[in-house]
Amino acid sequence: MAELEQEMEARDAVATERTQAVQSQVDEHEQRAYETERARQQRLARLQSAGQWMLAADQALEQGELGVDNALGIADQDFSVVRESASSAGQGMVVVYSERIRAQIALARDAASNRDVYGARIALQTAGEQLRLARAATLERSGASNTLLNP
Repeated sequence: MAELEQEMEARDAVATERTQAVQSQVDEHEQRAYETERARQQRLARLQSAGQWMLAADQALEQGELGVDNALGIADQDFSVVRESASSAGQGMVVVYSERIRAQIALARDAASNRDVYGARIALQTAGEQLRLARAATLERSGASNTLLNP
């Protein structure tokens, strides 16, 4: 009888150990999923902020104001942060779109510094199209599944 009790206790200990290991894995996956979603939400917020700065710059250019370097610099910084975060999350298309947007912002800044309002606005329009694509790619959550599977 004592031998049977010891065997049952040993089985219970093994079952408890397995349960704890599974729970630990579940907790780890939940934490990773939370961090992935939080980073995605932060990217979306940065995209929104950058888009607003680009819009402000475009509206200023529309009024004939050429002093848009500050607004475009802030937008560029936001896209730089988005790019780094997307790279860490495995969202390659968001990285590509962010780089394209940053290139268009650089063109807009150069055009504005050369008093080329039309060129600056065209560059911002192109950047806006890329922003729409970056936002859509961020919403797809394609990088999330890879992040969860690969510790």
